[in-house]
Amino acid sequence: MLNYAKTWRNRVVKKEEDTLDKPYKKRVSAQKMPSRLEKEKAMPDELVMALNKAKALSSRNGVAWLMFEKNQLIASYSGFAGDPMFASLERLEPATHKRHLYISSPPHRHSYKSSELEETAEKWELDVVCFPQLSNAMNKALVVEAHESKNYTLHTPALSPKNESIFFGPAMLENHQRPWTTCFISMNSQGLGVKYDHFLSGFGAESTFHHALTKHTIVAIQKSLTQSDPHLHAIKEKCYAIDIENADALAQLQSKLARGGQSSLVTLCDYAFFCALADANTVDECRTYMALTELPNFQPSPISMGEHTNTVPSLLGWKVTSTHIFDAGVLIQIRRANQYNQTT
Repeated sequence: MLNYAKTWRNRVVKKEEDTLDKPYKKRVSAQKMPSRLEKEKAMPDELVMALNKAKALSSRNGVAWLMFEKNQLIASYSGFAGDPMFASLERLEPATHKRHLYISSPPHRHSYKSSELEETAEKWELDVVCFPQLSNAMNKALVVEAHESKNYTLHTPALSPKNESIFFGPAMLENHQRPWTTCFISMNSQGLGVKYDHFLSGFGAESTFHHALTKHTIVAIQKSLTQSDPHLHAIKEKCYAIDIENADALAQLQSKLARGGQSSLVTLCDYAFFCALADANTVDECRTYMALTELPNFQPSPISMGEHTNTVPSLLGWKVTSTHIFDAGVLIQIRRANQYNQTT
């Protein structure tokens, strides 16, 4: 069980360090790309690009770096926190101009060590290294290493706490020894289950949903959902899925994944199951699709109805972080407040 997370990770993630990006004739401006990162003051475009590249892979535990020489991109990488960041790229041609490396993360236990960065800088003949400076709370949560170097110029522009969500997975793993856990629920306004294909019929919903699944290595699925929603069998073919029966089973899975270094987990469940997870403090955010129009006939199980009426969490400390309108309903994202970032 401890090895399947890393085994599947190698199958899901295509490591970009195996092939170098073709050099751009002009420097690519982050302003010309779809921006996932809120605008930061005094943040180099290249670092914004690295952060967006990390977020594109995983919004909770992605990492990335970009290397430039004479304003041309000569190498890049993206992966999950905990993967080796600099190990697999062979030595480049000798530098003819200044080389700049932009990294989405500062050095910490779940990204890379300062010593690794020094070895990389010497091997690649780096002149400038740039990575973001995090808030005091996040620095403490991640146990970020203090780093200085006399061999190259180091830039550390500040990243606002609003943009630190990409570090939630490693911070949760470091502080609570479990992965950051996100639930997906599909239901109607009465809390009764709706098949996921009803959600996926809305414009943009399928990409939102499948991005979360295919970009994470492990997906936990409530066992009773698999029996009632045939579409979940197709979902299982796109990711590594594990059936779970209750909150205790999820907690055991989280513990095993944490020992394997896995820092994020997606869970597909119904509302009653989410309530149990929220009460057990084993889930950190929830993305609920609430179907409002063109509703099919529902046949809720007696178990679901009984649990739904008796188990309603207070969700004290939770808040709505975003809403998205789709053809047949709305997607509501809520998140639990946490000790290392209260502002996002």
